[in-house]
Amino acid sequence: MTLKSDNSTVERPPIVAVLGHVDHGKSTLLDFIRKSNVVAGEAGGITQHVAAYEVEREKKGMKKRITFIDTPGHAAFSAIRARGATAADIAILVVAADDGVKAQTLEALKSIRDAGTPFIVAINKIDKPNADQERTIRTLLDEKVYLEKYGGDVPWAAISAKTGTGVEELLDLVLLVAEIEGFTGDAGAPAHGYVIEAHRDQKRGLAATLIITDGTLRSGMAVRAGRAIAPVRIMESTSGKSLREASFSTPVQLVGFDTLPQVGEEFFAYKNKREAEETRPALVPVERAATKAPLEEGQTGPFEMPVIIRADASGSLEAIDQEVPKLGTEHARVRLVQSGIGAISENDVKAAIASDVPAVVIGFNVGIDAPAAALALQHGIRVETFTIIYKLTERLEELLKETAPKRKVEAITGKAKVLKQFGSRKDERVVGGKVSEGFLELGSSVRVMRRAVEVGVGKIKNIQSNKQDVSRIEEGREFGTQIHAPFEILQGDTLEGFRTSME
Repeated sequence: MTLKSDNSTVERPPIVAVLGHVDHGKSTLLDFIRKSNVVAGEAGGITQHVAAYEVEREKKGMKKRITFIDTPGHAAFSAIRARGATAADIAILVVAADDGVKAQTLEALKSIRDAGTPFIVAINKIDKPNADQERTIRTLLDEKVYLEKYGGDVPWAAISAKTGTGVEELLDLVLLVAEIEGFTGDAGAPAHGYVIEAHRDQKRGLAATLIITDGTLRSGMAVRAGRAIAPVRIMESTSGKSLREASFSTPVQLVGFDTLPQVGEEFFAYKNKREAEETRPALVPVERAATKAPLEEGQTGPFEMPVIIRADASGSLEAIDQEVPKLGTEHARVRLVQSGIGAISENDVKAAIASDVPAVVIGFNVGIDAPAAALALQHGIRVETFTIIYKLTERLEELLKETAPKRKVEAITGKAKVLKQFGSRKDERVVGGKVSEGFLELGSSVRVMRRAVEVGVGKIKNIQSNKQDVSRIEEGREFGTQIHAPFEILQGDTLEGFRTSME
């Protein structure tokens, strides 16, 4: 049973998601609004976590609050951006004036439209020498984003997140849209909202960042997100200040979950932990597909490099889990053995040792325990840590190339038709022909085909054209050649030249 609402419905601050392509200035915009420097604290200047911040803005003599959700722009974080658009009341789509609409711009736009979220366009970097605001507007029109004053009703502002030009107007647009939409909340209701990030705090345990979309969360209550439950004992603002109460549109960090909640999960508040437990859904067994498809007799599958991943937060881990299967080729790929939140532990190294091929242990924004480091060194287990996701995936690609066994690859150079058989002795065949595709060259191998059936493989020992020795004969030219082959080559056969290399 949840707390009763007193139906005290009032206007509530809007929750705003800032979305757009990587490096188009989303975090720089929030920096300017918050008068702080978040970007400097993000590895490589790229936001790799979902973060939420509250700001104040004065309108008509009254202070108005706005809650911003900053979402990563890198391609790996598409699922996180989709959740950001879903949890928000309003979205700001940031597009750089010097770059226009890009891949993640379209992805963010799709998330906004799928969620049905009202949005504002911020054309950023108008201060750059190569900025072209009109061209950027045209690229938006091409994607059916019809801006105000350009035949549409999508509000927009031209800004420079670096200098602050136009940012005041953008904030006024946010408050105007919020006023038109009429967002309200019931302070007397128990809180509910969304989990926007989750991680393992090394000292305090499992924690999550929650965005409250309605109601109030107080000390002594309990929160349930899926099957994860936490009593409201340690609740903090995003700046780390201890809170005893928080209401709608407020982002909070809650510590003490009994299991890590899923990012994007809707949460609900209850009077106490017992009531939360009464509503906990039953654990449904999940049948997992086999990690490897069975091979037929005599068939060999692709090489798989086993990897163990540890990350600092659920959002980061989800993005890595999404990227890893894309690495490699049909012949060599990365196989994720296990993954989790928190520092690299002894258990991770033991799992790497136990793998059929010793696994690579990767940490993202986490360290390694001393016992784990000692065990890894003792058994020669490779452990590497990263702070930027694309550096992690680039390194996995490198390791895969180093680790995968080399294989012989054939490249066809050309084909020729045998027009005449001149003679043969022992394993030497002399024939005349004409190149129909590509070229044949001295020293290369040739596959002899007769009526689409392979007769055997020989090697070119000599090529002549116009009674002159040549090293290569091109398409359309006739030639004579001496081929080392322990079989007859007949008129009408096809010579298929090829090179072999190890990859």
